[in-house]
Amino acid sequence: MVKISIIIPIYNCEEYLEECIKSVFCQTLKELEIICINDGSTDGSVQIVKKFCAEDERVILLHQENQGAGAARNRGIKKAKGKYVAFLDGDDYYLDPEALELMYKECETKRVSICASLRKFLENGREELLELFQDTVKNNILKYEDFQLDYEYQSFLFLRKHLIENEIFFPSYRRFQDPPFLVKALYKAQKFTVVDTYLYCYRVPNVRTRFNRKKAEDLLCGLIDNLLFAQKHNLEILFQNTLFRLEYEYSSIICNNINMDDLKILSLLLKANQIVYEQYRTEDYVIRPLKMLSFYMNPYEKRLLALINETDEIVLYGAGKYGQIFLDYLEQHELLYKVKSFVVSDIKEDKAYVRGIPVNQLKDEKAFIFVTVGRKNQEQIKLFLDKMGYKNYEFVKTEFLELLDCE
Repeated sequence: MVKISIIIPIYNCEEYLEECIKSVFCQTLKELEIICINDGSTDGSVQIVKKFCAEDERVILLHQENQGAGAARNRGIKKAKGKYVAFLDGDDYYLDPEALELMYKECETKRVSICASLRKFLENGREELLELFQDTVKNNILKYEDFQLDYEYQSFLFLRKHLIENEIFFPSYRRFQDPPFLVKALYKAQKFTVVDTYLYCYRVPNVRTRFNRKKAEDLLCGLIDNLLFAQKHNLEILFQNTLFRLEYEYSSIICNNINMDDLKILSLLLKANQIVYEQYRTEDYVIRPLKMLSFYMNPYEKRLLALINETDEIVLYGAGKYGQIFLDYLEQHELLYKVKSFVVSDIKEDKAYVRGIPVNQLKDEKAFIFVTVGRKNQEQIKLFLDKMGYKNYEFVKTEFLELLDCE
């Protein structure tokens, strides 16, 4: 009897795939199968899976043209023979060897369709804990309406019958197909339990490189799915969390992948804005990505971003309110790594920092300087920089910084 089917979409993940599959073999629960769906890989991933297939009959390899991870997982769900299914990505891995066994027993003992576990993530070579649940809820039966989770679906074990009978599958989006799946699965189950074990370790990717215009469009579709689902079923926590993801977690990615004639993404943003209006009846409310588009479509911001991207290292002149607003802006655009330091005309402390970034007195600065101060100080600072012989500097428009502060 196959107790659990592990479903792994495979797409060009040869660097980590062996570690991934071996981590499943390390699980104490042995009545399992590993379904690997090759989603059109062009590297050596398939050869790695074939090697495991030859060594262990529990490893199954399926092939399909590149359709995305969601379509691959759906095929795995339909092919699976296990009573339960779990999902693992080819560049991630399992942690505690007994995790699947504990989760399986929890589902069977408490007669629930879904069981969650704890989670870690790997970033810069270090495993860090991700706090999903408080200690007080572990090993208890929980109501979905009290949590309204939408992320970390890989940390869950699902009764396959629950998914099949309720037709719960991943939408065919290239991005953000996971949260609509998890939301529907948990809502339909109504209850789930949490085991005090670490099943999953997520390898944090470079998010910016994973998006293009089509994937940004799919991302918006997934966010809208969850907004509509939350609205329909009166899930206020889910609605607020999804709105936050739209306005802050993904707004820069959406705006970075839209151009002037992109009516599809614009229409999706307007649809999202209408959903928010219907939910809160705030007539003058405009979602943040729509407000940001006025910046992104603005030649000034395009030139500013181009200048930052062309510069290897920058310093921010002014460590006050406007400097920190601009620091937030750089962080949203994943450009924080370019910031060497803040600089000021005069400093009284030997070692000063703002949010972990050193504040230095301006002396012989070689990096490009972005001046982030209010209007009343600009003329004086310009005279100072010119007198010191600096040529590589740019005043960030105060109007622009004030608009950022209003968001």
